[in-house]
Amino acid sequence: MGVFDEFDIQARKKKIENVFNGVHLKTEEDFPVIAATPCYFGFGGLKRPREYWTDSKTMLSFQTNACLTHLRNVDDDFIPYFMPWFGTGVIASAFGCEITEATGEGDDPGVKCHCINTVGEAAKLKKPDMYKDGQMPTVIRFIEYAAKHSEMPIGLTDMNSPFSTLCQVCGYENVFIWAYEEPELLNDLMSMMCETFTDWTRLQKQISGEPLNMSSGLQGIWTPKGGVWMSDDDLITIGEDFYAEFIAPHYAKVFEEFGGGHLHYCGKGTHQLNNIAKLPITAVNNGPLGGFNEFAGLKNGLPENMVMEIQDGACIEPEEYYKKLFADVESIDSMLIATFVPERIGMLQDGGYVAVDWDAFAHANRIVKAARAAIKEKIS
Repeated sequence: MGVFDEFDIQARKKKIENVFNGVHLKTEEDFPVIAATPCYFGFGGLKRPREYWTDSKTMLSFQTNACLTHLRNVDDDFIPYFMPWFGTGVIASAFGCEITEATGEGDDPGVKCHCINTVGEAAKLKKPDMYKDGQMPTVIRFIEYAAKHSEMPIGLTDMNSPFSTLCQVCGYENVFIWAYEEPELLNDLMSMMCETFTDWTRLQKQISGEPLNMSSGLQGIWTPKGGVWMSDDDLITIGEDFYAEFIAPHYAKVFEEFGGGHLHYCGKGTHQLNNIAKLPITAVNNGPLGGFNEFAGLKNGLPENMVMEIQDGACIEPEEYYKKLFADVESIDSMLIATFVPERIGMLQDGGYVAVDWDAFAHANRIVKAARAAIKEKIS
C-alpha cells in the first residue's frame, strides 16, 4: 500500500485539470483551494533541523510527514510532492554568488551579495557546470535520493527568474546602467541566464522522471499543462518597454521549451499586461497583497485561456479578504487559490505581514471555508 493511498489524489487532480481546460465553474466545490502547511520553506515557520538543507534523508522525511499530516488535517485540494528547497539563489550560486546558510530558526539559504561588478567581469561569465558549481550538485543529490527512496512525485527547486538571477549575480544598479550603456551585453547575459535556466530545468526533470510539459509541483501546484515556473517579482518595478526589450523575448523561448508554465510575482504588475498576454504561459501566479482593484484588473485583462493562481500568504482575516478580492472580478472561471500557511507569519488586509502564533492547520481550514464561501456568494 502506498503512503498516500488513503487519499483521493485523482479527484484533486481532476479539479485542477478542469481549471486548466477552461471548464465552467458550477459550484464552490469545483474551485480548487490549496492552503499548504507545514511549508517546505523555513521562512515564517517553526524551528526545524539545520541539516534539513544538508541531509537529503532529513528533508525528504520532513516533507513526507508534513504532506501526510496536512492531508489528514486540512480539507483542501493539496496534492503532495517533494520540493528540493534551497532558497532562491541556486542558479545565482552556480555563477559564483556566495550563499548564507540557513540556521533552522525560521530562515532559508540566501544570496549574500552580487559577485560581478564590472562590464569586463560580466563579459567573461560562462554557463556553470551543473554537477560542480554552487548549490546545483546538492540539489541534484537530493532529487536523486528522493527518486530512489520515495514514491513522492518530485518537483523543481526554486526557479528564480533569469532576470532576477541576473540581478543577484551582477547587482541591480549595474544591470539597469548596462541596459543604457551596454544593451548588447545585457541581452547576451539574459540569453545566457535563460539557457542556463532551461538546461537546469531539463536536468532536474531528467533525474526525477517528470515530463517536460507538466509538473508535480510548480510553487505548490500540481500542473497538467506547462512544465516550468519563474518567480519574477522584479517585473513590478520595471517599465513595460524595458520588459519588452530585454526580458520577454528571452522568457518566451524558455516557456516554449516546456509547453508553457507559470509566471509568478507578488504585488502590482498590471502595467505588464501586454507583455504577459504575449508570453506562451499557461498561468499567472500572483500574490495580490491586498491590491483588490489591481487584482481585478489583472484577472479581467488576462486572455481567457490563461489561468489565474492566487498565491498570497495566509491572510489573518480570510473571510473579509476573499470577498474583497473577488468583488470586481468578472469571471471566477480559470482560477484557483494556492496559499501558504506558515506557523508564525500571517498577512493583513493591506498585504503587510505580522507575527502570529496560531494552529496552522486550523487556520488553513478557516481559509478554505472562507474562500469557498466567497466563491459561492460570487456564483449566486
